Amino acid sequence: MAVDYIEEKAKALAKKFYTSDPFELCECLGITVQTDDIGSLKGMYVYIKRNRYIVLSDRLDKNMRKIVCAHELGHDQLHREQAKYSFIHDSEVIDLTDRTELEANTFATALLIDDEEFLDLAREGENVEHIARKLNTDPNLVILKSRMLRNRGYRITAFEHKADFLKY
Repeated sequence: MAVDYIEEKAKALAKKFYTSDPFELCECLGITVQTDDIGSLKGMYVYIKRNRYIVLSDRLDKNMRKIVCAHELGHDQLHREQAKYSFIHDSEVIDLTDRTELEANTFATALLIDDEEFLDLAREGENVEHIARKLNTDPNLVILKSRMLRNRGYRITAFEHKADFLKY
């Protein structure tokens, strides 16, 4: 799936419902979101008989819960057909090697990180961690956003991925 398509899908959803908050979007879309003890998983997307569910780990803090919800919403919007045949579950969430996970991450990044806010911080020469703190997000979403914007032709720093992201 093309990055442009995924970004447009996330932005169109936010525009349609006047929010980029993944919890509000899930409510608008009729997706049930619940928090539970799901072991080592961070989140899970389930589609059963036209009913859609997102289950989030009760171990996550508020910011990570929002990121994981946006990621699982990405699965709903991009991989619903795949979820008909098996649960989509994430122990790492921000996996930059698996295509399906990268697509859900791209969706979450487009939904949660505003281009202009990011560009302002990046142009000031801020590092990954500082940008992540300012935007209340994870450094790996900052890295992904930098790649997405560079692919669109913006001249900004290319940040590197952390291999141990989201390990418990």
